[in-house]
Order: sequence, then C-alpha cells, then structure tokens
Amino acid sequence: MDLASQGPDLLILTGDITDRGTISQFRWARDFLRSLNIPFISVPGNREVGVLAVWEWLLPWFAMRRYGNFFGKIDKVVHACQESRVLFFGLNSVHPFPSWPGSISRDARYWLKAQAPKSPDYVKVLFLHHPVLPVIRSSSFWAHNLSDAGELLNICTQTGIQLILQGHKHRSSVMEIKFPERDAKIVVSSSGAPLMSRWDPVYHMIEICTSSIVISPRRFSEGSFSETGIYEFPLDGAPPLGPNK
Repeated sequence: MDLASQGPDLLILTGDITDRGTISQFRWARDFLRSLNIPFISVPGNREVGVLAVWEWLLPWFAMRRYGNFFGKIDKVVHACQESRVLFFGLNSVHPFPSWPGSISRDARYWLKAQAPKSPDYVKVLFLHHPVLPVIRSSSFWAHNLSDAGELLNICTQTGIQLILQGHKHRSSVMEIKFPERDAKIVVSSSGAPLMSRWDPVYHMIEICTSSIVISPRRFSEGSFSETGIYEFPLDGAPPLGPNK
C-alpha cells in the first residue's frame, strides 16, 4: 500500500472514518487501520452519526459513545511526539442537531487555551473535523463550516499553534492564513478522501522539520498514488524559504 511505503510515523484522521455510522463500518475501519501497523490518532466526524438513527442527530452522544468504543477518546485528544518535538491536539466539532455547522464546546476551547502554551518548545498542531477555513471547489453553504472558527483561530494565534488539519469537505487544499497584527501565521491542510473517487482521492504527507512544514499531497489516479506537488512553509523564527524546485 502506498501509505505504508511512505513510512509515516503517525496517521491523523480528521473524522468521517465511516460513511453511515454503522457498527459494521466502524469495525471494518478499525480493522483496516490496525492492519496498516501505523500509529494513529483521530477525532469523530458527522458521518460517524448513524444516517438512519434520527435520535443520534438530535443527541450525537449516542454516536460518540459508539465511536469511543472503537477509537477511544472523542475530544481533547493529546499526542506528543517526543523525538520530533511535535504536539497534537484533537477537538470534537460534532454537536447536537443540526450537527453541522460544526462547533467546539466552550469547555474544549478553554482547555486548548490553557494546555497549548504549556509546551513552548514544541511545534503545535490542531486537528478537527469541520473546517476553520472555506475549501476551494466545495460548497460554502453555512452548514459545512465551523460556527466558531474565528474564536478558535484567535486561540491558535495566542497559543502558538502553527498547523491545523481539517476535514469534512473531502477536498484537498493547502492554505496559509496570516495575522499581521499578531505577527502570526497558520498553515491549514485539508485532505481529501483517498478511498473515495467521487471526492478528491488524496491524502497529505506532512513533514514537520525544525525550520519548516512540508506538505506533499498524494493523489490516486490510474491505479496508483503519486505526488502532485510540494508546499513548504517556514516556521516562526526560521529564515524565509527560497522557491521550491
């Protein structure tokens, strides 16, 4: 498999691990991920809510309990890569009906604001399901965004988070947003759906170095994955990068 051949240290899932939230799909997804022999962390998406279970749309807690049985913690996920000095924070953006637009609970926002500054020597990454920024080639309808994106981005600039991984739209996109008044910038990576041809069959390989973040999308076409480009962004405090070759 292409992903295994790339030798990633960690796989990050930003939700929509299943399509209809059924137990059989949860079981298949868990078994597939385990078969990769790659450590992974995840947060739930709205497709983890049972599509035919009306009560779960009203009270997603039932779906989140099922998600937790298969994949563990549903919110306030923390994972530290000691060797590379990278710290990951995962937040749940799926909440009661309507479960879109997404939102982050006040408790989770306060938690992130308190926890992220405690590790100033780490590169900090936030991952969640609903997008904090609109994604090119997808609907901008209000239902597909994060309702409190502005507040969450504000917390990121205050706490030194430099990379956000988002999902939901199944479209591949790499963006950088700058906040001149705070001398801050955040890279936003939106992966596609590598196993689904009706969306962007793309996943992102991300390398976080001491001086930069390098993102290499890999697209499935004609029976195999191939690299479609390289995006490189200097980290705060690092010298500006020259043009990519």
